[in-house]
Amino acid sequence: MSSPEEIAKLCWQRGAQAVNNEDFDYATEMFYRSVTLVPDNLAYRQSLRTAEFKKYDNNLKGAGMMSRPKLVRIRSKLSRAKSKGDWDEVDKLAEEGLLLNPWDAGLNAAVGQACHQRGYNTVAIFAYQVAVGPGGEPDNVNLQREFAKLLQADEKFKEAAVVWSKVHKLAPNDGEARSNITACQFEEARQAGKYDEAGSTRDVMPTHEINKRLGKDPKNKQVDAPGMDPEKDLLHAIRKDPNRVELHQKLGEFYRDKDELEKAKEAYQKAWELSDNDQNIKEVIEDIELSQLAKQVDDARTAAKASPDDESLRKQAARLARQLLDREIEVYSERIERYPQNKRLKFDLARRFQKLKRWGEAIPLFQQASLDPRLEVESLVALGKCFLQDNKPPLAEKQFVKALPKVSSEDNPETFKDLHYYLARIYEQSKRYKEAEDHYGEILAIDYDYKDVLQRMENMAE
Repeated sequence: MSSPEEIAKLCWQRGAQAVNNEDFDYATEMFYRSVTLVPDNLAYRQSLRTAEFKKYDNNLKGAGMMSRPKLVRIRSKLSRAKSKGDWDEVDKLAEEGLLLNPWDAGLNAAVGQACHQRGYNTVAIFAYQVAVGPGGEPDNVNLQREFAKLLQADEKFKEAAVVWSKVHKLAPNDGEARSNITACQFEEARQAGKYDEAGSTRDVMPTHEINKRLGKDPKNKQVDAPGMDPEKDLLHAIRKDPNRVELHQKLGEFYRDKDELEKAKEAYQKAWELSDNDQNIKEVIEDIELSQLAKQVDDARTAAKASPDDESLRKQAARLARQLLDREIEVYSERIERYPQNKRLKFDLARRFQKLKRWGEAIPLFQQASLDPRLEVESLVALGKCFLQDNKPPLAEKQFVKALPKVSSEDNPETFKDLHYYLARIYEQSKRYKEAEDHYGEILAIDYDYKDVLQRMENMAE
C-alpha cells in the first residue's frame, strides 16, 4: 500500500503535467490532493496556488460573486475551528476557500497561522506573502504585523525588518514597529558577528530577542561573557562612545522591555538631546509617558476596587484617568498635524473625544477615518452613536444603514446585533414599527436573549 507521501508525489507529477497541457482545473485538483496529504511541503503549496491563479486567469478575485455564499459558510466553520485550536481543520477549511479565491488575504493568513502553529514555517511564510501580495491586502497593517512577527520568530531578521518598515509606514505611531525594526537590524548584524563594530541602529538588538536566543533567565544575575548581559554591554558601549544616539535608544528599549519605564524615558531623553531633537525619538518618549500614566490608572483602579468604601481612592482613580485622557488627546492632536493622512490616528483621537462627549470634535474625525476601508465599519458605527448622543437620529440612521451591508452575523455578530438594535430603536421611537420589528427580528434570529429585544417586540405587538 502506498504511503501518503508517495501518493502526494504522484498527484503532484500529474498536476505538473496538467499545467504543461494548460488544464488548470485538473492541475488544481491534483495539487490540492498533494497539499492535503503532505501539508508541510512548500513546493506543493506553491504549485497549488500558481495553478489556482492561472485557473482564474490571474483576475485577482477568483470565482467572484457566485462563490460568496459558500465562502461565508467556510469562514463561519473556520472561526469555530480557530476558537478550538484545531489547526489541521483551519488549514483544510482555508485551502477549501482558496479554491474559490486564491487571493483572499484572510484565508491565506489562516493557512499561515495554521502552518505556523504546527511548525511548518516555510509554508506559513509563503502563505503570508500571498496574503499581503498583489490581489491580497498589502495595506492591512494587522496582516503585515503578523507576517513580520512570523519572520522574526523564524530568525529571518532582514526580511522581518523590511515588513516592520511597511508596518511603520502604514501606522507611523506604532512604537512596536519602530522598536522591532531596530531589533531585527541589530540581530542581523549580531549574527554576522559585527556587534562591536556597530555604527548605527541596525547594530542594536532588543532584549527579548537576546534572552530568547541565549535562553537567559532574567532572574539569573550570573554573567559568563560579553553578550550575556545586554545591559552591561550597552552601558559599556555608551562609555566608549557616549554620543552615539542609537546606543541610548537601544538602552531605552532594553529598559522598556523590562517595564522599567522611568529608566527607559531617561535613556530616550538623552538620545533625543543628542539627536538634535529628533521627532521620532520624541514620540517614543511620549509613548512611554502614556504607558506610565496608564499604569498609574490601572494601579489606582485596583486600589479603589480593593477598598470600595474609600471615596478618596475612587476620586484618585478618576482624576488619573482624566489626566491620561487629556494627555492622549494632546499627543494625538500633535501627531495628526505631522501625519495628516493617518486615518488610524484620527480614529483614535475621535474615540477620546467621544469619551468626553465632545461630539462636535469627534464626528469630523470619524468621518475622515471612515474613508479607510479597514476602519470604515467601526467609524460608521461610532458616527451613528455620536449623532444619537447629539440628538440627531436621522443622521445616525444614515450611518447605521451604510454600515449594515458591510457586516455579517457570522464574521462580526456583536456589531451585527448592535447595528440592528440601534436602527430598531430609531424606528420604534419614530413609530415606524414595521421597520423596527424587522430589525429586532434579525437579532432574535441569532440571539434570542439579546438585551430587551423580546420585550420590545411584545410591547409593539400590544
